[in-house]
Amino acid sequence: MASKNVYLIIIAAVAVVVVAGVAFLAFKPATPVQPSVAKVTLPTGEQIEIPPGLKGHVMLYTSIPQEITSGWQNDWNQFFSNYTQLEIYRAGTGTVVSKILAEEQAGGTKADVIYLAGIFDYLQLVDKGVIGNIPDVPELKSIPSQYIDPKGKYVIGRLLVMVIVYNPDLVKDPPKSWQDLLKPEWNGKIAIANPLVSGSMQYATLALVSQYGWDYFRKLKQNNPLLLQDVPDVARSVAQGERPVGVTLTMYLKTYTNLKYVIPQEGAIVIPSPLGIAKRSENSTDAVLLFRYLLTKQAATHLANAYTYGTRTDAPTPPGLPAISEIKSFPASIDSLKPYVPGLRGNWTSIFGG
Repeated sequence: MASKNVYLIIIAAVAVVVVAGVAFLAFKPATPVQPSVAKVTLPTGEQIEIPPGLKGHVMLYTSIPQEITSGWQNDWNQFFSNYTQLEIYRAGTGTVVSKILAEEQAGGTKADVIYLAGIFDYLQLVDKGVIGNIPDVPELKSIPSQYIDPKGKYVIGRLLVMVIVYNPDLVKDPPKSWQDLLKPEWNGKIAIANPLVSGSMQYATLALVSQYGWDYFRKLKQNNPLLLQDVPDVARSVAQGERPVGVTLTMYLKTYTNLKYVIPQEGAIVIPSPLGIAKRSENSTDAVLLFRYLLTKQAATHLANAYTYGTRTDAPTPPGLPAISEIKSFPASIDSLKPYVPGLRGNWTSIFGG
């Protein structure tokens, strides 16, 4: 009988422990959500919460022109600098990527947020494990899904439009198509950028190769184009009359107001510009705050003011330019151009010598 009582006591004790455990789990308080430090209201009416845990510094590596980044910096100084300081490193896409890779080899890049013109250079960083996942922030709801990487490594924040530009003081009847640039009448009259330096020209080159093959550039070489380093150099060259015709972006029409442009019959080449966060960012909370700002309508306003297209559904159209939906687009996509990327450097160098 004594052993039976002991057995019942043990069962009762176990039951009490189980009930107490269940009760503890049922009523265990949830981990408290840390409140935001403050809330910032931008001139567009958008609001961004300042999160706790900021380190006080965030670094943007980008190839975006200074005219745009200066507008972003001014906004940051006005609305966010009390919480974290923004520093910007700006150069051509190729230079930015080389710097990031060199820093990675030396122990880790100093970049927290990366915003480039060259999608394939950016994908190289993804493949090398430099890029982390983008955060699920409210601003993404204003970006069409086609501009958000299904694998979560980037969002396309802006679109660049590559066209034919000309100097009307030197040319009255400019080329009307990409194929026109191959005609003998344009021999010695064209300026182009180097796709091994310029991320946007890289995309444009691959787009043309995907449709016409490398013979297109072999024939273009026979027309003795002036090969410049980057697309801003092309715009300057044509505006100053060094060459009467060039291939560059609509964004430089603001800087060089004497330039005219043609949307080629086959379509303008619309180039996606990726934005993401460094995987090993030491200022990850600050990086998310900057990422959110760069996707706001306020940030897109600075893009439009510099004749660049944002991807937000409510992004303003650059003044004096057609809406992006009204521009005929050359047939190209990131996926369709990927097969041509490995051959870019070798083929370009064999034709133009670097």
